[in-house]
Amino acid sequence: MSSEELADTPTLFNSFMGYVDRRYKTFGQLLAIYRERSTVLQPAEDQANDLRVDRFMRDMAGNRWTSDLILRIGVFDGTVLVIDGIHRGMAYLACVDAGISPDRLPRLQVAC
Repeated sequence: MSSEELADTPTLFNSFMGYVDRRYKTFGQLLAIYRERSTVLQPAEDQANDLRVDRFMRDMAGNRWTSDLILRIGVFDGTVLVIDGIHRGMAYLACVDAGISPDRLPRLQVAC
């Protein structure tokens, strides 16, 4: 899966970090929300542990991520969505956006 395909892949999230909508969000949309909201969210207020994306990014960029990046999918109302690995996927996409070659990042895998 390329980073472009990942960015366009829908997830189970329709709300994230206080942003609420009725439509499922793609990785690219979630990353945009994360970039906007993570600068003002204090760790003590992060009950959903969304700020872990930064930690995942540091681990991936620093070659400390030691396993493949697994995204689990499910089908809801006839739509295929990523249901697990969403924060990891956002971190991967942010690393690619920052100029890190996918060759230096964990291998992406999709599981059912």
